[in-house]
Amino acid sequence: MVRALILYFLSIKPTHGYDIQRFIEINGMDQWARIQSGSIYYALNKLEKQGFIYTLREERNGARIRKIYAINDNGKEELRRTLKEELLKPIDGVESDKFMIYLMFNRLTKDEIISGVREHIKSLEEKKKWWEKGRELKVLDTTLKSEVLHFDVVINTLDYHVKWHEMLIKEVDDLFKFSDGVENLIGKIDFGNLDEVKYKLEGCKNFTEIQQITDDIVKDPNNLEEKLAKLINLLREN
Repeated sequence: MVRALILYFLSIKPTHGYDIQRFIEINGMDQWARIQSGSIYYALNKLEKQGFIYTLREERNGARIRKIYAINDNGKEELRRTLKEELLKPIDGVESDKFMIYLMFNRLTKDEIISGVREHIKSLEEKKKWWEKGRELKVLDTTLKSEVLHFDVVINTLDYHVKWHEMLIKEVDDLFKFSDGVENLIGKIDFGNLDEVKYKLEGCKNFTEIQQITDDIVKDPNNLEEKLAKLINLLREN
């Protein structure tokens, strides 16, 4: 998903790796979605070598020189291809980066999303039936409880995965609006300039207010500049 996130970021604006890294850190993605900031620069280099992005210019920031990357038409098409591919991938554990895919929904059409999600739901339901049949065949009165729980955990997990994907379809219109809001947020803020922000979910004194204004920004674009200024001040106070 790092690949998709970088391409999505660059489809909104040319930027540097540190901007993307700080966006990940400030939003807690490095913790809850297993997206490590160190993988950003590796992915940028690889995407440039593959011809999907290019160095627009270089900027000096103190002793550091930052590359400003931009996306080309091949990169935009690669973003669409990658997102459609990600829709078909399973949720990989409780910290799966797939949980952030709806942030980028506005780069696909509604039909593409619904079609991809339905295809994946079908594969999940088939897998769930296989495990349910296995439970019927293998679980006996003498079966160890740990083995029974193994079946139950897998079956219940697959059931929740199906429900989550079904909700993507049910809320697809709202998720498109949410994705537009995320795009506005990324387009207006250079997260790399928020060096002093040490925002983490745990122990954040302004967490509730930050969460409320962030939700307001992505759901309602009115008075965007005022809301962004307030958000940045809250982040810096934390």
